Amino acid sequence: MTDGMTERPITVDQTNHSVVVGESVVVKWLRTPSPPPHRGARLLAHLTEVGFAEMPPYLGAPEVDGNVVAVVTGYVAGATDGWEWYVDELTAGFERGDTTEATDTAARIGALAARLHRALARPSTIVPGPCRRATTAAEHGRGTRLLDEALRVTPGAAGERLAARVARLGDDIETLGSAGAIGTQPIHGDLHVGQLLRDGAGRIAVTDFDGDPVSPLGELGSDGVERRSAMVDLAALVQSVDHVARVVARWRPDLGDQVPTFVAAATTRVVEAYAEVAPIEPQLLKPLRAIQELHELVYAAHVLPRWRYAPDAALATLYP
Repeated sequence: MTDGMTERPITVDQTNHSVVVGESVVVKWLRTPSPPPHRGARLLAHLTEVGFAEMPPYLGAPEVDGNVVAVVTGYVAGATDGWEWYVDELTAGFERGDTTEATDTAARIGALAARLHRALARPSTIVPGPCRRATTAAEHGRGTRLLDEALRVTPGAAGERLAARVARLGDDIETLGSAGAIGTQPIHGDLHVGQLLRDGAGRIAVTDFDGDPVSPLGELGSDGVERRSAMVDLAALVQSVDHVARVVARWRPDLGDQVPTFVAAATTRVVEAYAEVAPIEPQLLKPLRAIQELHELVYAAHVLPRWRYAPDAALATLYP
């Protein structure tokens, strides 16, 4: 209890420890306090200033002894994340033999991602100059490292299937080495359906701006802001829509024959809806989508072995 208010933990998988206080506030206690500015808090403050409202309200980042110890946001009552609500929605669609609603949702979240990126690209007093130009060297290097590591840590039949695709994967990753200058800006950094909360009224909000907990952050600029291509987020979001279908098929093998058609339609809708709102750099998407799946294989090897089936199946679609 805190000043007469109830507290309860949020029990979904997470890197930090979050509690709901008084059914109105979420306090995310950081496992490792960090000196300010905290990445997630800084982006939330920036988005608040530029008027982006499709996220839980940002309420602050308390410090103790010069370190940020928590990030505080408003509580979205009745909301669940996409690994629950989108999986349920797609399961129901497969059962009906009509995935129109779930495919339309893919378009909704593609457009939401574009609005998020447009907001992140607006100047604020927090991030006065958000947009830069840079090479793709960092993304190329990350892809090369992940390919090497995924080959090393992916066992069994999944590892054999990965090895059979290594030449095509390597060729696509190499295109990032010669892509030239690209636009970079602050991005979410870990954008997947699990970061999308939907409440009882059907509103969708983006949450958790701390970045990928198991992958190094991108290069920091002289102003201390991490900038990457917005296509990194878009690629991750597209692949997470694919993963939703893999989850449904894992739980309900009897519905699995509908997965290929849905994945083809839904992933296309994500990209098309995004492109209606914000520019895309299509030459980056295929290699970045592949790199996302390599990341998922590495994550499975080190953190959650039972997850390996999802990137294994997704790579089979990207590289038939």
